[in-house]
Amino acid sequence: MDAIVDASTLISLARSGSLWIIGKSPIELRVPTPVRDEVVVAGIAHGYADALAIEATIKNLPAVEVEVETNVDAAVLDMSTSTGTLVCNDIALGRRASNLGVTWLRTADLVVLTVRSRAIPVEQGRDVLESLHDAARITDELLRDYVEELS
Repeated sequence: MDAIVDASTLISLARSGSLWIIGKSPIELRVPTPVRDEVVVAGIAHGYADALAIEATIKNLPAVEVEVETNVDAAVLDMSTSTGTLVCNDIALGRRASNLGVTWLRTADLVVLTVRSRAIPVEQGRDVLESLHDAARITDELLRDYVEELS
């Protein structure tokens, strides 16, 4: 399965110290060039420390060349319709993708899928979910629900 990954997921994983899970993912993540530009080029220009970590993590992921006519979200949405799957934490973007028939996965869903594929043990998946929570990237309720899914 191929999926388009949005900046929100890359930033969430970076802030939680969990970018390494991308290399374990059972889904082949593709990064649209506007997303790469947003999180790496603009991130470095603005001095965001996680931009370099994201750059190192995504450098070997397939890039998707797209022309951005309106904005990054429009490009991400357009590309996700071609793969059929979008990984993002942006609720509005995820709902728009779902309305177009695209499978929307949140970052925590990616963690659960990675555990279910046996690429990482349950304990490691739980640690990633807790790190996402500690970085304020998922709520108490979502943490509880996702941890329950791992059991």
